[in-house]
Amino acid sequence: MEKYEYICHYCGKEYVPTRRHVQLYCCTSCRVNAFNRRKKITSPDSKKGLSLPQKEDKNEQKINIAGIGNAAIANVATEFAKNIFTREENKPATKGDLRTFLHQSQQRYLPVNNAPHRNDGTAAFYDTKTKQVIYLKQLPKWQ
Repeated sequence: MEKYEYICHYCGKEYVPTRRHVQLYCCTSCRVNAFNRRKKITSPDSKKGLSLPQKEDKNEQKINIAGIGNAAIANVATEFAKNIFTREENKPATKGDLRTFLHQSQQRYLPVNNAPHRNDGTAAFYDTKTKQVIYLKQLPKWQ
């Protein structure tokens, strides 16, 4: 370590350095105060400590009619694009779809679409009560 004295760059007091490298300040408080002076950070109240200067936001956005209109147009455009580009089997089920499904599942005779018609013109139906496939000319009206 060095034996001779330096002058503090903040308070001007002479001091003997306590570290290997050359110190610019005599103590930590002088170093911190010099930093704060360089950065122009001032404390309005010493009890609250240091506070950073507040930046003014020049681009502060306010709600206006044009902004609401633009948001509505964008929302409609995205919903329209989703409806066009989404396959029918990938769309979510609605309450109406679920009601229709429940109504159809509570019927006694359900059509079997992948079974061929017979030569006499009857179609295949699944009877939910007997749990068998039956062939009917037309669906009963009392169902």
